[in-house]
Amino acid sequence: MNGTMKTLKPFYKRRLPHYQPLGAILFVTFRLVNTIPKEEIAALMQEREINRKPILHEHDDKKRSILIYDESKRYFGHFDSYLDQAKDNVSWLTIPSVAKIVYDAILFYDQKEYDVVAFCLMPNHVHLLADMRRKNIPLHSILQRVKSYSAVKANPILKRNGSFWHRENYDHIVRDAEELNRIIKYILNNPVKARLCQCWENWRWTYLNKDYL
Repeated sequence: MNGTMKTLKPFYKRRLPHYQPLGAILFVTFRLVNTIPKEEIAALMQEREINRKPILHEHDDKKRSILIYDESKRYFGHFDSYLDQAKDNVSWLTIPSVAKIVYDAILFYDQKEYDVVAFCLMPNHVHLLADMRRKNIPLHSILQRVKSYSAVKANPILKRNGSFWHRENYDHIVRDAEELNRIIKYILNNPVKARLCQCWENWRWTYLNKDYL
């Protein structure tokens, strides 16, 4: 799982804009391939763009920032709820041997290139909270290696070829300690919310670095 270290570029864009300033803690969600239909994604993004247009005309910088943040939360809520409810969709992370590959791959770079605050493996997606202040390496470059390695190892178990992960990630900069605590709770309780367990401690594929509590 070795890889070439990349220089941090604060902004880059694929289908979604991504921003990683120096000294950031990032909340990122990445999912398996083919877990959300293209038409559903298109509808979500179209709705998001419609809602963002009047926000960008707001002249008060502080108010505009709050409105953008609220709209991003709303978009993510729809996105994540769809994944949680997609019971009959791709769910390879329910297979223990596959889940362990992903779980170990995320922790492989912990305390080397980033510090893992918390993460949770759901049946078809992963929530990860990562402190990037150790080396300020681009998180997307670390995730590329995590995804590539886990795909190569998992596909033979599934007796399949081709893409394992969806290429795009959803990421969000953690603004303050209050939001950090809120996101930690969100990650830990996602299996409970999705009715996969009654208590987050009982979910095998959850990780928490208690130093951040």
